[in-house]
Amino acid sequence: MALENLKTADETSEAPQTLLPLNALRAFEAAARRGSLAAAARELGVTPGAVSQQIRLLEDVLKTRLLERTGQGVLLTVEAADAAPYLHEAFASLAEASARLRSAGAMPARVRLGVPGAFAAAWLAPRLARAGRNDVSLISDPGADDLDRFRLDIEIRFGDGQWPGYVVRPLLSDSLMPAVAPDLLEQCDGDWRKAVLALPLIHDTSPTRDPAQPDWQVWLARRGLHRSDLAQGDHVSAPDHAVRAAVSGRGVALVRASLAENAVAEGRLITLIADGVTPLSWRYHLLSPEGRPLSRAARALADFLAEEARPFETAGV
Repeated sequence: MALENLKTADETSEAPQTLLPLNALRAFEAAARRGSLAAAARELGVTPGAVSQQIRLLEDVLKTRLLERTGQGVLLTVEAADAAPYLHEAFASLAEASARLRSAGAMPARVRLGVPGAFAAAWLAPRLARAGRNDVSLISDPGADDLDRFRLDIEIRFGDGQWPGYVVRPLLSDSLMPAVAPDLLEQCDGDWRKAVLALPLIHDTSPTRDPAQPDWQVWLARRGLHRSDLAQGDHVSAPDHAVRAAVSGRGVALVRASLAENAVAEGRLITLIADGVTPLSWRYHLLSPEGRPLSRAARALADFLAEEARPFETAGV
């Protein structure tokens, strides 16, 4: 049905309405996003005149101009520019909801899970594979607004848990411990004190680490140990790089237990646990936006992840 032929109660009633005419809002949103009445008309499958008519209707209802017509297209007025981002988000949400309703029952629901890439590779992906969870699409290192724009159903984040506007569910605590390749530890007769005092040190200088996470100077000082060459050794910019450097035999690294788990299980790393484990104040959390109910599939995945995290924490690693 042509856009210009659609009339709603909102358009004909003289009584005050909570919502503005939906067709008019749709026409305005498309024109504002495309910057052209003709481009908006092509997207909506109507004529440019129909788009213009709907926008004039909206301007009449609001008693204010929304678009300025130019030779190159349209420009938003100040009032229109303020409202346009909210309309973009609203129609994107409607499109997402429509797609989900159309696909309901057609195939098993997939869950789009945002997750830090290093955590996905080292901890999460192996567990999904063992459980045969082919219903999960992983989006590693998602953008800051992906969860809000419905690209994601839920997201795992590492931090202090303070994210206003989101439902935050603690998932997994982590800890820091020294780790070294087996052949290097053998050179130190299996003595962890000798290892951390004699072997090269690998330094994690990643900007997103837990602010309370100790560096080598703090870690050694807490144990009454001292090195005069603390500044020497490799400096890496991500926690998983520290794991890889240690596996490669570059020295001893302070690694996060979750990221070193596979390397330890496969015998490529040995963690020097005696008096060496430092619990971190930050942890992994599951997030979803407030006011957006989780789908049944997303709730099931959240429960699965919580079950997988429980033995990891119970083991104290």
